[in-house]
Amino acid sequence: MTKKLKWRIVFAIILALIFVLLVIFLPILVVHAESEYYIKFSFQADNLNTVIETKDPLGIHLSQVELVAPPLIKDGRFWIPVRALENFGMTVKWNSIEKKITVYNQNGIELQYWLGKSIYFLNEQKKSMDVSPFIANGRTYIPLRFFAEALGAQEIQFIAETKSVVVIWPLGLD
Repeated sequence: MTKKLKWRIVFAIILALIFVLLVIFLPILVVHAESEYYIKFSFQADNLNTVIETKDPLGIHLSQVELVAPPLIKDGRFWIPVRALENFGMTVKWNSIEKKITVYNQNGIELQYWLGKSIYFLNEQKKSMDVSPFIANGRTYIPLRFFAEALGAQEIQFIAETKSVVVIWPLGLD
């Protein structure tokens, strides 16, 4: 065997090992990288401004949205005005006869709430809450936690010192 042939065999073995390692570990690295991307909404009680932080492959981006009415804290719950959801790409419909609020997102998720009722529907699945939507200052409010969980929130944090809530969704989940 010539020296040149030996080096080619060694080189081929090294390439094969690299290929095997990539096949084994690349999917793990890609899944880990995707899970680091998120969209985070920060709401503060009695504050019209909401901060949105997005982390994607290009970095971290901040923006601010002004709501139609401020979120509230009532009965130990954090409440968001339903019409504020339109600022985040949702469609909101009000049925005054049934006192029903319907919220749609662009991915086909439909949520239905009724004033004074502690049930709601996620698509056609009946769910229950320990509170019910209400009207204050001419605005209809729903509990943020149940709404965020229905849309697949990864994390919901209440920060007592600032009377605020941070909701985090994995990026790509609307």
